[in-house]
Amino acid sequence: MLEKSFLNPNKIWFMIVLLHIIGSVLVSLLGIFPFGIVIATTGIWFLLANIWERNLKNIGICIAGWLITIFTMYSLNISFQGTVLLNEILLLYVCWCCKKAYVKPTEYCHLKKVSLKSIFFIVIAAIFLFIMAGYVNACSMIVFQNLLDVSLEEISGHPLEAMIAVAIMPALIEEVLFRGIIYRGISDKKIAIFISAITFALLHMNFNQMCYAFVMGLFFAVVIYITDNLTVSIALHMLFNGFTVILCCFPSTKVIRTLLECHIAGYHLFNPGVTNMQGGIKISLVLIGGVIAVVSMLIAGYLVFLIGKEEIEEKEKKEVYKTKEKKETRIRTAKRTVIPENSEKWKPNALFFAGSGLCILITILYEILI
Repeated sequence: MLEKSFLNPNKIWFMIVLLHIIGSVLVSLLGIFPFGIVIATTGIWFLLANIWERNLKNIGICIAGWLITIFTMYSLNISFQGTVLLNEILLLYVCWCCKKAYVKPTEYCHLKKVSLKSIFFIVIAAIFLFIMAGYVNACSMIVFQNLLDVSLEEISGHPLEAMIAVAIMPALIEEVLFRGIIYRGISDKKIAIFISAITFALLHMNFNQMCYAFVMGLFFAVVIYITDNLTVSIALHMLFNGFTVILCCFPSTKVIRTLLECHIAGYHLFNPGVTNMQGGIKISLVLIGGVIAVVSMLIAGYLVFLIGKEEIEEKEKKEVYKTKEKKETRIRTAKRTVIPENSEKWKPNALFFAGSGLCILITILYEILI
C-alpha cells in the first residue's frame, strides 16, 4: 500500500499541476533577488544528489546537471528560465516519489535500450508526427491564439540553450510523468492511454497547445502500449520538440528555407496554414492538409509498429538467455527491489478533478487576459 500511495496517478497528477503553478510563481520571485535562480537551482540539485544513491556516477550527473541548467537559465529570458526551473522541480518530485515507493524510475517506467534500426525508424516517425501536429496546430489557430510562437521568437539566438530548455528537459520529464508513472499506475491500459493524453494536454494550460498536445499524447501513449519502452516515446518527443527549435533558430539557412517552402498543392508541410491573407478559412487547404495529416499519422504508426516488433524479438532473445541462467537470475531478482503493480481498477478522485479544473481555469484566464 505504501508503494501505491506514492505512485497513485491521481496524486501524481495533482502534484504536477501544483508544482507547475508554484514553479511559475517561484521563478518570478527569484528573478528579483541577486543570484536567486542560482540558489534555487543549487538547492534542487543538492537535494537530488541526496535522494539518489550516492556514488561517483550520480554525483557527477548532479554536478553536470547543475552546471548545464545554470548556463541555460542565464542565457535565456525569464519565461524559459521558468521552464527549466519547473522541470528541475518535477525531476526532484519524481525521484522523491520513487525513493519513497522503493522503486527505480528506470525500471518502473520501463526505460530500455533501443537498437540502431529502431533509432532510424524513430527519426523518420518524428518527422511525420511533426507534419501531422502542424496541421492540428494550424486548425486550432483558427479559433485560439498561438501563444507559443511569440515565446519561440525569443530563443532564435540561443540554439544550444533552447535545445536543452525546450527539447531535452521537457521531453524527458513529461514522458516519465505522463507515459511513465501515470500510464503505469492505471491498470486498464485503454483508459491509461486516454488519461495520460488528456492530462498531458491540460498541463500546457493554453487551448492552442492543448489541441495538438492531446493528439500527440494519444500517439505517445499508443507507442508505449505497442513497444512497452519509454525510451521510444522520449526519443520521439525530444525529436519533435527539437525540430521546432531548429526551425526557429535557423530560419535563414538554405536547408530550413527549403523545408519551410516545401508544399503540396499550396499546403506547406513544415509551416502549415489553413487560412488566407484576410484570415478566412480555405477549405482546399483544410482538406489537403487533413489528408496529409492522416497519411503522416499512418506512416508514423506503421514505423512504431515495426519498432514494437523489433522490441518483441529482442525480448524473446532475452527470455532464451534468461532460461539458460535461471539460477543466477533468481539470485539477482531476490536482491532487486520489487516493482509494485497496480492491480486495482483506476478511479478518478477529487485530486484528479481539482488538478484538471485548475488547468482549465488558468487556460481561460490566459485567453481572457492575454
